[in-house]
Amino acid sequence: MTAKTGEQKSPAQNKYIFEIHFLRAFACLLVVGVHVSATNYGMNEETWNWFTYFMNQYGRFGTTIFAVISGFLLFYQVKRKGFELGRFLQSRLLKIVLPFLIWSAAYRSLLYYYDMQTLGDPVDEITKILMGDSFYHLYFVAIVVQFYLIFPFLQKIFRTQTLVLVFTVIALIISYNLYSFNPGIEGKLGEFLAGKSFMPIWIFYFAFGGFMAYFWDEIVGFATKRPWKMLAVILLVSAGAVYEYQTIGYVSNRRLTNLFNIPALSIAIVGIYPLLAKLSIVKKTLTVIGQYSMGIYLVHPMILYLFARHLPETYWQLEYVPLMFIAVMVIASVFIRILQFIPLSGFIIPVPKIKNNKKQPSVQREQKASA
Repeated sequence: MTAKTGEQKSPAQNKYIFEIHFLRAFACLLVVGVHVSATNYGMNEETWNWFTYFMNQYGRFGTTIFAVISGFLLFYQVKRKGFELGRFLQSRLLKIVLPFLIWSAAYRSLLYYYDMQTLGDPVDEITKILMGDSFYHLYFVAIVVQFYLIFPFLQKIFRTQTLVLVFTVIALIISYNLYSFNPGIEGKLGEFLAGKSFMPIWIFYFAFGGFMAYFWDEIVGFATKRPWKMLAVILLVSAGAVYEYQTIGYVSNRRLTNLFNIPALSIAIVGIYPLLAKLSIVKKTLTVIGQYSMGIYLVHPMILYLFARHLPETYWQLEYVPLMFIAVMVIASVFIRILQFIPLSGFIIPVPKIKNNKKQPSVQREQKASA
């Protein structure tokens, strides 16, 4: 099954999209911040301080931005190269599903060894894996896999700018109406439909990723010409998020305000890329984090879990939180880098390759705008 969009490819479409790597890095840092702060909370008798509470609540943007990126990459690939079902299934199976199953088993073994959580009924164990309940972060991978199941049908219907815009609006209505959804069904099915791993709750963010893919040139052209205004948008959204959690208390990454916050942040973060790309150390660091983002996502909870069981209590004080964050990022990155030297390591942690363009698309656009 092959689908062609019929759209002509612009030169920028054939080049590596560094802005998306930057967005990935931003999302990755936020997610790690959530889990570092949550681990610190648990190690301090479930007590927040102002800094860990900020990290935890502000970081709730991270997982949702990852959903946008997932949708973007799928739709952008279809826009550029069309769709071939066999290749799609093989790619997703090897790059996402297989690592998901491997890490589900790894975390289940960790809990068996440290917490003495013995294996239960085989059906319950399989259900736990499929729902992403093997460890607290794997639910999002289960959500992505659910989206993969319907994507072959979605791309067949929504393959032009107008139709993708229609899909985004429909998805917004669905996600809005499923906020705090309670199906009123007992048992495993009811738990799944009301739980955080039920994909339709997240469908707007995948759809918005598709919107960004099909309107990419327009979005980048608009946002990167206004980097300081985009920075102002980020600061406004950030201030609103702080006000929200200070006013109403603890919020999750599925909060209703994210239906506005995530699109605004995603475009604004793309817009400030030219500013940060001028700083070599920042650009290189964020590029590596973006490249390793999936691996960091899979690995970092294990690092924190082992920290919690082996580090002395003194390291869980407030002043050590930034150091803990840096340590987790460095250890995860080094682990991924070492793993790359092992044959077939891509089936454990896939790491995308970066094309070394002489000039990055955003820099070219900026130069043309300044001429």
